Amino acid sequence: MAQKKIAYTERDFLGIRNELLRITNTYYPDLIQNANDASIYSVFLDLNAAVSDNLNFQIDRTFQETVLQFAQERSSLYNLARTYGLKIPGNRPSVTVCDISITVPVFGDKEDFRYLGVLRTGSQFRGGGQIFELVDECNFSSPYSVDGVPNRTKIPNFDANGILTNYTITKREVVVNGVTRIFKKEITDADNKPFFKLFLPEKNVIGVTSVIQKDGVGYQTLPTNDEFLSVNNNRWYEVDALAESEVFVEDPSSPPDEAGIKVGKYMYTEDRFISEFTPEGFFFLTFGSGNQTSQDTLDEFASKGVKLNMAKFMDNVSLGNMVRGNTTLFVQYRVGGGQASNVGAGSINTIGTVNFNVVGPSPQINQAVINSLAVTNVTAAIGGANQMTKEEIRNYISFNFASQNRAVTITDYISRLRTMPATFGAAAKVGVNEIENKVNINVLSYTPQGKLTSEISHTLKQNISNYLSNYRMLNDYIVVGSAKVVDLAFHVDLLLESSSNQGDIVTTVITTISDYFDVSKIEMGQDLNMGQLRGQIIRVPGVLNIIDLKIFNKVGGQYSQAITSQPYIDLSTREIGLIDDTIYAKPDEILQIKFPEKDIAIRVKK
Repeated sequence: MAQKKIAYTERDFLGIRNELLRITNTYYPDLIQNANDASIYSVFLDLNAAVSDNLNFQIDRTFQETVLQFAQERSSLYNLARTYGLKIPGNRPSVTVCDISITVPVFGDKEDFRYLGVLRTGSQFRGGGQIFELVDECNFSSPYSVDGVPNRTKIPNFDANGILTNYTITKREVVVNGVTRIFKKEITDADNKPFFKLFLPEKNVIGVTSVIQKDGVGYQTLPTNDEFLSVNNNRWYEVDALAESEVFVEDPSSPPDEAGIKVGKYMYTEDRFISEFTPEGFFFLTFGSGNQTSQDTLDEFASKGVKLNMAKFMDNVSLGNMVRGNTTLFVQYRVGGGQASNVGAGSINTIGTVNFNVVGPSPQINQAVINSLAVTNVTAAIGGANQMTKEEIRNYISFNFASQNRAVTITDYISRLRTMPATFGAAAKVGVNEIENKVNINVLSYTPQGKLTSEISHTLKQNISNYLSNYRMLNDYIVVGSAKVVDLAFHVDLLLESSSNQGDIVTTVITTISDYFDVSKIEMGQDLNMGQLRGQIIRVPGVLNIIDLKIFNKVGGQYSQAITSQPYIDLSTREIGLIDDTIYAKPDEILQIKFPEKDIAIRVKK
């Protein structure tokens, strides 16, 4: 019998029907008596062509959902993200900066330090129909934030007779949209299984802040915030993948430094979990697959220094512990976020539920200080966004897969450093350059006056080095050092309109130059073109022309010791010679006008 030839290229209904008709006419001509549309033969052709067409469609759609560029189902995109080791975020909360103020009595001619209380993390403020929570502890007795940035101002208040009555103390702190909640789950023996999943009851979850597990069930009270923050055997730690066994935590054996920066270290833990969103918007946690018995076995090797190595070869431990039966899990998480949380500046002005601890000697004054608590957001709340659309998910996967949780490029190191928890410090400015396999991390901090300085906390340098060590390439080594601040001064000669107000113009020009050199807008290694600055000055009403503009390098005394890499026109005055009308900065340098009020000199001619 001759082999029958089938054309596999036909995939739609009509093409398949015609191919079936050709096969029948070629190999079974004697069986076909009537092939018109009303015949039973035609019915069988149509039915087989329809089934084949449907199968081809389903195969094509299934394959399409496995390809990032073509996937249409939200669930498929979530599966692809999981395959690439990425987690799709839910609602994202907005963030803003608030001025939080209290009024305290005087002690002599100073504020009475005994009434400078502590506003705890999670204290709530309201505005624009939204709730915002304090990110870090706000300690009014410290001039610094928890990450070492100066953030306190003091204003004396006088009565009608000029007598000092009290002080207004203001701290500038970060707040984030959302509300903290606690979910309790009693774990039975049936839950003591590999990869136990715990679903939270709400859909607008932002993320989990802490998970602790206590022995026993039937708890009538919830854990305190301090319990959730403590590093102990009850704590479970979130990781990006269950195969990760190290988390960056506070070192309890090392006290915070003078700026309040805590010492961080990587800690090995088997009590870990991952978190994910479902395509429908629900949030769940997945725990490990090991057990405590296996962990105890590994502990026997700890004294020999092989605990971690053994864990790598024991599957039941390498992905973390299972939750234990007859215990209670407490999950501290946050809800909120979305586009609606992007409220304008000044919208947050109401005190909500706060935990404000004032422990001065007078209960009446303590209460008065608490009652004086006031808040306002100095900037608009930004960053709030709804759950990603399918197209946003597609782009998120495409653009994030390349990093693969490691630092390869200079940008990778900067991005990764920004994920270090603020409690371990934060650099005001970061610059990274690489020479062969040496990665230089150059950082700057702020002075209490808000100026850049190269005097960096040793603790912060240590934390940066330790934190990045887990993300560097194997053949890279990291060196954390202080960057350079190049201090500048300006002398500007202007020609003004004869009818202009000289004082107002001078003030405006000084502000223009100062804003152009605003360090909050300048990054490490950024060159600054003077042509752009001249253009801004000439647009000031009343300015006819810039007669002369000279720039000087201020060195020593109240200024840094950094000398610009550009040549001087005059060594005695340190006047800088511009190159292509530009002041250039090296990767470990940043340009600054430290004292604009005296370092910007304006002479005018009408």
